[in-house]
Amino acid sequence: MRTFAFFLLMLTSFTWAGPDWLRWGAHADEGFTRFVFELPLGTSYEVVSENAVVRVRLGLGVAKQETLTTEDPAVEHVEIVPATAGAEVRLYLRPGSTAKKPFVLEGPAAHFRLVIDVVHPQNGLAAQPPKPKPRPPVVVIDPGHGGPDPGTVGYIREKEVTLDIALRVRYLLEANGIKVVLTRDGDYDLAPPQIRDYNQRKIIDLDKRAEMTNGDRNLFVSIHVNSAERPARGIEVYYLGKTLDPRTLALAVAENGGGELGLELTQKAESTAEAALADLIAQGNLQFSARLAKAILKQLLSRTHTINRGVHSAPFYVLRYARIPAVLVEVGFANHPTEGRLLARVDYRQQLAEGIVAGILEMLRNGTYAAPGQ
Repeated sequence: MRTFAFFLLMLTSFTWAGPDWLRWGAHADEGFTRFVFELPLGTSYEVVSENAVVRVRLGLGVAKQETLTTEDPAVEHVEIVPATAGAEVRLYLRPGSTAKKPFVLEGPAAHFRLVIDVVHPQNGLAAQPPKPKPRPPVVVIDPGHGGPDPGTVGYIREKEVTLDIALRVRYLLEANGIKVVLTRDGDYDLAPPQIRDYNQRKIIDLDKRAEMTNGDRNLFVSIHVNSAERPARGIEVYYLGKTLDPRTLALAVAENGGGELGLELTQKAESTAEAALADLIAQGNLQFSARLAKAILKQLLSRTHTINRGVHSAPFYVLRYARIPAVLVEVGFANHPTEGRLLARVDYRQQLAEGIVAGILEMLRNGTYAAPGQ
């Protein structure tokens, strides 16, 4: 409900209708109908618009209730209703009509004129279709592992840390008006429960996660925890590609299921990465993925002050179907005596979540990437 303010406008000719103090007339060429209330000086009034009814409350007595029918293009009918403190005139607008702000003009001796213009449906503001609301960005967050697959185990269990960070990321992104899709929001994988074979479950699970990098979405971030045979610490971020680094290749094999399965899925991801080099659209997407990786790493390092292990390309299976910027973040090492214990702390996980979110927001807001369909 709103009460209108007032302003002056020139009065034009009218057709009289209803009681002698109320008249209206359509101005078809200009696309509006003007209602004029000629009132004694000092008469109180209030104009309120509620949905499709304009209520004009007057400190003016009327003898009886009246309903005035009209063929006006803006107003279906007019009601004059006695009220305790005077009268209420109700203008029932036709669909698409819009009442403009009322204004006051001088009238004949000891009178003033209250004027309300109602725009016809096919004109002016009423003719303008409402602007569609911009679609909020959609970000997919993938907490690595889950269910029968604990991921790496050290001072923490990877599947528990990745889920906790992902839930924090979702909360922070949603607070910024971004829609979030989680690949999982509990301790489970994405394979059907009736499948018992671990390898088969892992293939289905990774495929379903990878499929979430398509569709009407903007970004994909997979969260993982690292491990190493020798003491190591720090954060590194990956996008899809090939690698000649044996350590990076071993990491991809481990995250892709480990063992022979990990080798098989890594080879498939390598084939996809190789094909992307010959596809201009895929090349562009990989460039955006590299930018996203750099933005997230920068923000994570600014909050944790840990070791910068860089941005790299690697054949992670979960990234192989990506048609949107997609990265995999290794937030630290589970078996490092310092970093592993840090990953067990709630405040440190919050810092990691804030860093990931800041990197995502930087990517979405700095104009380097336009969402699909925009």
